[in-house]
Amino acid sequence: MADKLVSKKDIIKGWAKYYLCAEVSSGFERLTAPAFSFGMDPVLNKLYHDNPEEYKEALKRHLMFYNCEATWGSMLFGMSCALEEERAVRLKEGASKEELDASSELISNLKIGLMGPLAGIGDSVNHGMLRPLLISLFIPLASAGAWIAGVAPLLIWGVCISLFAYFLMSKGYSLGQKSVVNILQSSALTRLINMASVLGLFMMGALSSTYVKLKSVVSWTDVAGKAVYLQDKLDAIFPNVLPLLVVFGVYFYIKKAGPKYVRILVFLIVAALLLSFLGIV
Repeated sequence: MADKLVSKKDIIKGWAKYYLCAEVSSGFERLTAPAFSFGMDPVLNKLYHDNPEEYKEALKRHLMFYNCEATWGSMLFGMSCALEEERAVRLKEGASKEELDASSELISNLKIGLMGPLAGIGDSVNHGMLRPLLISLFIPLASAGAWIAGVAPLLIWGVCISLFAYFLMSKGYSLGQKSVVNILQSSALTRLINMASVLGLFMMGALSSTYVKLKSVVSWTDVAGKAVYLQDKLDAIFPNVLPLLVVFGVYFYIKKAGPKYVRILVFLIVAALLLSFLGIV
């Protein structure tokens, strides 16, 4: 598009407002739409400053129900800026009401249609795989009592994910509506997700075998008067079977009931206290 009505600074300013508020302003009626509209305000004000009615309608357009993972949703933000800019150019060129209405519907429909797939990618890749992997790298340091293990993952995650969100926003703005479709259809994204999944399985397996500890203290005396320990018998048949059962139990619960982590944590704590009190583990 030859005509540019907004500068790169305007786009970055708007995106920064959206990204910082995406998980703050959230309600059941519109979810993260207020944050999206708040971020779009500097851009819309620049595009429609001489037409108050168009400015109001644009704000209403971006206050419609919206729910997407903030980082991958940055692409939709950049795309919306590009489409709003294109619409504003058509408005200045004297486009018909039908053309302008079609542009408005395109912006709204693309957000509605693409926020779901992008949210699915963001939640599964960013929060379901990458963040747990990053945190797991610092578990040995945390177990050794190093305070940096509680700070470094947050800093690294915040910087990396913000830079990635900025990259997606820039791509969304530069490529417009084609950007999301290109990425969703890209084989590279599929390969990245598959590689991250395999790496995640390796890491979770290694962490489970290293940090999940459970041993039975049940014992009895045989006919010869010698103490026999249940844990020794279990280790002779299947070493570390109890930690494995705990891991698989949590896995199948999550698969059946969903990621209710607080409930799982409370159950494990209560079960550990009860079994310890009864002298079983």
